[in-house]
Amino acid sequence: MSWLEISLALITAVIILGYMSGVLMIGRRIFTALGVGTLMLGLQLVRDGYRIQMLLFYLLFAVSLLSFTAWALWRRTVKLEKKPRLWKRITVGGIGTVILAIAFLIPLYVLPIITLPMPTGTHIIGTSSYNWIDESRLESFTSDEADHRDVLVRVWYPAEPIENMKTASYAYNVEQMEQLYNDQPLYVKVLLDAIKNTKVHSYLQVPVSSVASRYPVLLMSPGFGASNFMYTSFTENLASHGYIVVAIEHPYYTQIPTIYPDGRITAGQVALDADPFMWDNMSEHMQLWAQDVRFVLNQLYVLNESKDQNILSGKMDLNRIGMLGHSFGGAAAAQVMHQDSRVLAGLNMDGFPYGAAIEDGLTNPFLYIQTTDSDAFGKRELSEDVWSDSKKYPGLESEEEYFEAAAEYTRRKNGMLKNGGSEWVVSGADHMSFSDTVLYSPLLGDGDLSLIETINEKLVQFFDVHVKTIE
Repeated sequence: MSWLEISLALITAVIILGYMSGVLMIGRRIFTALGVGTLMLGLQLVRDGYRIQMLLFYLLFAVSLLSFTAWALWRRTVKLEKKPRLWKRITVGGIGTVILAIAFLIPLYVLPIITLPMPTGTHIIGTSSYNWIDESRLESFTSDEADHRDVLVRVWYPAEPIENMKTASYAYNVEQMEQLYNDQPLYVKVLLDAIKNTKVHSYLQVPVSSVASRYPVLLMSPGFGASNFMYTSFTENLASHGYIVVAIEHPYYTQIPTIYPDGRITAGQVALDADPFMWDNMSEHMQLWAQDVRFVLNQLYVLNESKDQNILSGKMDLNRIGMLGHSFGGAAAAQVMHQDSRVLAGLNMDGFPYGAAIEDGLTNPFLYIQTTDSDAFGKRELSEDVWSDSKKYPGLESEEEYFEAAAEYTRRKNGMLKNGGSEWVVSGADHMSFSDTVLYSPLLGDGDLSLIETINEKLVQFFDVHVKTIE
């Protein structure tokens, strides 16, 4: 909460508790408190903007303002007693106190202002975005025959400090946020409100650091339904350690709509509750994702050789390329490595091995990071109450189906890791621990910063060995 939000919340609490005790009902105290509260509300709306997380505070204060104003006018007209009777104050104040407690719980715990971990590297961080159209592929999600696959990327990189640097937005700038907000369902509005005040450690469109002439490149593919900014805890940290990190947005697969530089908006069209164990169906989506990644990789070569005054031109060492991804994007990392030898090392953060089954391993180093549950899934060690949870494992109706899915998962994983691949089970992590979403709300996972730091250390260590130091 900002200091203005805290001030409004405290004034509202003083009004409710002061009414219940009768302290504020003496003289003009209540109207002094209401005046201060009105000032705080106005300043908060102007400075911070409306936030759904503060809705109960807005309502409580508005009801208090209207009620006390009406009470004062009525008292003058009919000459009521100076203050309401004790039982009335306790009843109304008690209800208000319960609502007040819930009001505090929402912005402080359920939907707090998001705090990203501080990057641990020596570089300050720059960020920039690109929009590329693949003229060789038609867009399968629209009926327009002239529509081609249109991919967005966001890049984080080691930066050179300059004067008047502008801090970047976490997800969308003010104009984009306003454009997105109005037509979204409530749950998306709540999420947009949760992320809009997130402070990042990167600066917009600043020059690439001159410490090195070129920097190794890491491609990043998000999870199914996730947007590329949802991994800023990891992308910023990698950039601070001397990597140019290129995070891909796979349009029509994101739960929050994708917004393009020209104002176009594409909403997600792929059901997020699809049966994940329909391996062939998931492989069709994987083919599209791998094509997106390889297209972006090709565009990086064009950008690097461009003579335009572009921030990244000539700054990328495309002889040192790695890839990481989360969930479906982690599986995409393996598929891209299997298809494209330019990727020297890959890392999958808790992604089931979708795509064409890899039978004989990968040529280059590959690390498969798993949660304890994912590891237990393949070993058929999950209890029935876990594997039958439709939110975690949709599509499993019986123990037989679970065992079949576990066997196929293990077969695919072993094939992927056969040629010297390695795995690491992260104790205490859940599936979303590999993204920023666990910081959005405790309802989405354990936002343990020490766990994020542990994962970040592993990412840096892996890519330092297998990408950065390769001659």
